[in-house]
Amino acid sequence: MKNLFCKLSFFVLPLLVFCGCQKEKSPVMEGEPMEVSLSLKGDFNLDITQESMTKASSADAYAINVYYDKESDGVTDNMYAYGLFDNVADMTITMLSNHKYKVECTLVKDAKNKLYFGQAFGNTYTGYAYPFQTNVSNSTLLNNKFIIGTETKFTGMGSGNAHIITTTNPSVNNSTPNASVNRFYGVTDQYEPVPNGTIEVYLKRVVFGAKFVVTGVKEGTLNVACGAFFNKTYSADDAGVEQLYTFSDVYTCWEKETPFVTTINLQYTSDRPGDLWDISKSQDISFKRNVMTTVNVKLNPDLSGALFEIVEEPFDEENTIDLGINTDGYIDIVVKPEN
Repeated sequence: MKNLFCKLSFFVLPLLVFCGCQKEKSPVMEGEPMEVSLSLKGDFNLDITQESMTKASSADAYAINVYYDKESDGVTDNMYAYGLFDNVADMTITMLSNHKYKVECTLVKDAKNKLYFGQAFGNTYTGYAYPFQTNVSNSTLLNNKFIIGTETKFTGMGSGNAHIITTTNPSVNNSTPNASVNRFYGVTDQYEPVPNGTIEVYLKRVVFGAKFVVTGVKEGTLNVACGAFFNKTYSADDAGVEQLYTFSDVYTCWEKETPFVTTINLQYTSDRPGDLWDISKSQDISFKRNVMTTVNVKLNPDLSGALFEIVEEPFDEENTIDLGINTDGYIDIVVKPEN
């Protein structure tokens, strides 16, 4: 019996030591699940009252990516969830405590009347294409819920390209650059969930405005091309139309508000014999976020030159830049200071 007790003691002692070591190395328990709501604010009016929470879905569409720090190290680069919504009231998600989250959102106002919706890229389901494509599919279903625990994410949020409603047979090659849609974008990072918490995402309007006014075309034709978003040939004066365009780099526009710089090209072709009266001019031009820029293109009466007049009209202030381009190539810029 004494020998048996000694053998048992010899076996139990290492077992206790082993259990103690296992307890010290046990992983940190996963966080507690918490229901969290999204609150969108910024350059638009969206008052989410109790009344609006019960309203039906709108014509707007919201694409949302949610990332988290999988290792609880504060680096929010792991995919957590994504979703495409038209109802703000449905933007609730279950998050885990002991983790930090990043939420990325882009909004297209009046998306249902502005973007292509249908079967695209060989998919059998009906969905939206760019800018709502993912790393898995080039079109996405709108289902007003977050898909959690997936590596799928929206990949078109940072681009100004879109398949607009007039697109036929959408492909990766026929999306519209600087799409003429009212677009918003925002990111919130390092959010730590709390019970019944709210994540506020501030969305900036990531568009610029442009209007091209042409005068002085008495005969012949004048082609005005600006970047990849505008190209029109005129045979008479034209008062122009104000139009919104999305920044090419949505993320940089949101982060730094860097103006979009491109080139405007004029090509006048006269009906007169020979090319003596033909004019070709080019000049860089910048477009600012949330600013309507009117470009007045004036042909001189003798057709010997052209004048650019650029007028900028921000929503909250006014600034005018007159840019004259003469036939000798000399550029004269006059800036009227802000008040």
